Amino acid sequence: MKAPFWITAISLFALSVSGIAQQAQQGTLDLSHYNFEVDGAYGFSGTWEFYWNQLLEPADFNKSRNPQWMSVPGSWNRQGNYPAIGFATYRLKLILPEKRKSLVLYFPTINSAAKIWVNGILITETGVVSTDQKTYSPKLTSTTISLPDNVVEAELVIQVVNFTYFSGGLAGTPRLDTVAGIVSSLNRMNGVENFFAGSLIAMFIYQLILYFVYYRGKPYLWLALICLGVALRAMIVHGGSFLLPNLFPTVTMEYWKKIEFIGVYASVALFPLYVYHLFIDHSPKKPIVFFVTVASFLCLAVITTPQHIYGKLLDVCHVCLLLSFVYAVYSISRAWRAGNKDARVILVGVLTSFPFILAEILKNSLLYPLNIKSAYMVELGVLVFLLFQVYLLANHYAKSYKNLEKTVEERTGELTTANTVKNRLLSVMSHDIKSPLNSLRGILQVYNKGLITKEEFNRFAQQLEGDLGKTSMLVENILFWTASQLKGIRLQKEKFDLKQLTEENMRLFETIAANKKIEVKSTSAEIVTVEFDRNILNMVLRNLISNAIKFSYEGGRIDIVITQTEDSILLQVKDQGIGMDDITIQSLLDHRFTVSTSGTIQEKGTGLGLSLCRDYLQKAGGLLTIESAKGKGSSFNVVIPV
Repeated sequence: MKAPFWITAISLFALSVSGIAQQAQQGTLDLSHYNFEVDGAYGFSGTWEFYWNQLLEPADFNKSRNPQWMSVPGSWNRQGNYPAIGFATYRLKLILPEKRKSLVLYFPTINSAAKIWVNGILITETGVVSTDQKTYSPKLTSTTISLPDNVVEAELVIQVVNFTYFSGGLAGTPRLDTVAGIVSSLNRMNGVENFFAGSLIAMFIYQLILYFVYYRGKPYLWLALICLGVALRAMIVHGGSFLLPNLFPTVTMEYWKKIEFIGVYASVALFPLYVYHLFIDHSPKKPIVFFVTVASFLCLAVITTPQHIYGKLLDVCHVCLLLSFVYAVYSISRAWRAGNKDARVILVGVLTSFPFILAEILKNSLLYPLNIKSAYMVELGVLVFLLFQVYLLANHYAKSYKNLEKTVEERTGELTTANTVKNRLLSVMSHDIKSPLNSLRGILQVYNKGLITKEEFNRFAQQLEGDLGKTSMLVENILFWTASQLKGIRLQKEKFDLKQLTEENMRLFETIAANKKIEVKSTSAEIVTVEFDRNILNMVLRNLISNAIKFSYEGGRIDIVITQTEDSILLQVKDQGIGMDDITIQSLLDHRFTVSTSGTIQEKGTGLGLSLCRDYLQKAGGLLTIESAKGKGSSFNVVIPV
């Protein structure tokens, strides 16, 4: 049975570890059988000779001495009863392979000033080594030294002085490799470090832009400051490329460490503030006061005290950071349960990034530090979280873009419809209103010139009265529609007698109905009180009665029936005219497809009135339906809610 992949990977890792050369023991490291060309760099650890409060040179070891033992890598104050502030000498004997290329020894960091001898020769000094704090000077840098080619044994003597940092000694893991290997390794390390720093600076700028662009952009401000703090730490902290200290060598180590620790300590407040302003309706406010107070105290300590003092507050920061994660999970979970869809993505981001931050906290704890060799934990954690944040923003942009496309399509349709209505109204104004007025003017001119008799004028006057009545109603419809488009429909409900309103509108069409010998009758109870918009019902009644007369045959009949039920009032205008098919009914009720049809004696119309009636009735709470059959008449039904 084939072993799972992860078991195979663990087995291979265990084999590779067991094959590594032995660690330094009692101040001696035997690498005589190690092949640097095949196996690559050797990161060694183990016990070195250690002489506390002594700065010894190689000549001082000519006589016998009683060394203490110190594990490397590691700070002396974390391994024994030694204060962080002080000085000491390390000594190690290296046994090298006889056949080898030139080897280089790389120290990622020495806290905080050092002198290094190889076989009695002073190779380098970082900072200024002195037992006098006035002449001592720390240096924030890595150290690289070459080992002699013609020797198989190398004696390393390293003087270390620390009056600055909160931990002293050889904190980083020394690495031994060929020149090409070390150069390649340093280039890779610098590339990774600069990648993290560049990515975080880019995210800082991006989040800062979002802060200024969005109305509620405070979460982006806090996240931008977190990115800036982590980016600065990546360019300053031990084990990295020391980009900023190398660019500005005149700036002392103390200032760089203050910048680094302010970024770390400020995150105690910045992360909870980010969560609070992102989910302000679901995040408790009182813990924010606590986090801001603690962060302010820690940052003030950084500004006013030396590094070996404010550095001891690191575990206070660690505890508060863990509490801030608890606060974040609690607040985001509340927002998720309340229906906030973004909260789920943010919560997954927080939980995914937390192991990286926890590893860094355990690695740098002053009380119980763990030997975690992985670097860039904080940078990885922040970038992982930012991936979820960027996904969320991208998802919002995509949805906004889709909604914008949909809105544009809807607005384009509305503009097209509005343009169609405008053209229709212009046609009405130029033809259906202008024609009756021209006819009236022409007849009056002929009559005034005495070309027709009074009896002939009276006959024409009946036709003109009907045309002007329809024109008046048309103008009323247009004015009603225009006012509603410019000012919006403002409903004015009032109580009135529907029967009385119906009879008032019937009288307006007595002459037109009489010309076609059409009988218009109303059937209803004595009093039918409604609470509705009177102007809308006036417009509806006039249009329905006008249409009924237009499409009724001479000698026909129109019935206006009012029926009252418990929850509504039904007003019906029934005619015995030409009737309509379903397609015609649809076109009459939709202003996008309005068509003008001629009446039984070729009366002209606009096809605009019914669509207006339906729209305004719906907005006022009513309903207009049509029942009709070709050649059997039509029934226009207005439902008014009680």
